[in-house]
Amino acid sequence: MSIQLTATAADIGLLSTCAFLGTIGASLTGFGQAIIFLFVWQIVELAGYNGDFKSAVFIQALSLFSMQPLVLYKAKVWKNAHRRVLYLFVPITLVSTPIGQLVSEDVPTNIVQAVAGVLVTFVACWEMYSKRNWFLSLLSPCDNKKKNEGGGQTNADDSADHTAERGEAGVEEVGDESNDKKEEILTREVGLVDADLDEATTTAAAAGTINVGNNEEPSQKELAAAAATSTLPKPTISSVYTSLAIEPNNNIDASTAESKAARQEDEERLKIGINKPTFITLLAGGASGFLGGLVAIRGPPLIFYFLHPPHPITFNKSSQRATGVVIMFCNVLMRMIFYLINTFSVNSSGKIGFVKEDWRLYLSVIVCSIAGGLVGSKMFEYLKDSKDTIRGILSVFLLLCGVSLLFSAFA
Repeated sequence: MSIQLTATAADIGLLSTCAFLGTIGASLTGFGQAIIFLFVWQIVELAGYNGDFKSAVFIQALSLFSMQPLVLYKAKVWKNAHRRVLYLFVPITLVSTPIGQLVSEDVPTNIVQAVAGVLVTFVACWEMYSKRNWFLSLLSPCDNKKKNEGGGQTNADDSADHTAERGEAGVEEVGDESNDKKEEILTREVGLVDADLDEATTTAAAAGTINVGNNEEPSQKELAAAAATSTLPKPTISSVYTSLAIEPNNNIDASTAESKAARQEDEERLKIGINKPTFITLLAGGASGFLGGLVAIRGPPLIFYFLHPPHPITFNKSSQRATGVVIMFCNVLMRMIFYLINTFSVNSSGKIGFVKEDWRLYLSVIVCSIAGGLVGSKMFEYLKDSKDTIRGILSVFLLLCGVSLLFSAFA
């Protein structure tokens, strides 16, 4: 289907289905919507459908763009997005995305398909590698011991992969737990000291060292014993700290000063300038935007960036999602602006853009995309415990999709 021709009912049905399933698949698995969209489209093309790959990429951009209000709202970007990262990511994405689209117009379709095939194959292989223990467990389902060990290793790998998501929360929790333990020990020891004092007083009174409860004047012997008792050092908070080998102020002050110094150093590194975090962020943003404009698959550079962010940049789950959503919005926004420019340009012949006669196609894709997002969110709540299984199975199909894209490009 060439976008300059009026879309047939088959075109509308296929591309609307790709938009619907692509959005559901992205909600269930976490894969990029473009990967799932092109995966469905490629299956139908292998079955005999004669379509145009660049036109499918254009419809995928429209589908993704229609989902942005819902996605931005759910991610709460105004609250969770990493602003200092976006100061670099947004400008480079706005510049690199149109460059990728300009290259895509001048490059033959088979080359674009080949690049898409390489990226999809890479994502599939990465996912299969990260789920390698899940695949190995399928080879020996009767060996419970190996399955348990494999499950433990999988959890360890997942924990390692998502270290950046935890951010500094783990350090703060450890610090709070340590202080709570110290306070608990201190309270217990002070209570024991008070109990010992009460016991000593009671014992002295019971032994007759001091006459209590009568009007007789104490003897010289009793007065001397009382004086000796009064000269004994009274236990204090500091003595309890000393007995516990705790320095209540110095260590806390020192750790606070060190943490402040570390934070100041990290803030200096986070400042926009000629440094390693800035360079890596610009490189990831440029590569992501260029690939998004070229073949609509911008995920691989972001995967590496979010899993291994340059120090001292860190992400938790919410900030990673919100930051990624803003980057996606910038990418798809520039793609849609590019297609609009093509639509209203004087020399629009041969360029991908909107066609007035295809309004039914556009409306159907938008409705199916929104419906897919809502259905996918509901399905995720019911199938979230099976997410790893779904991702593992889908990664195999993605590998087949990537290989088929490469085969179609060079066949």
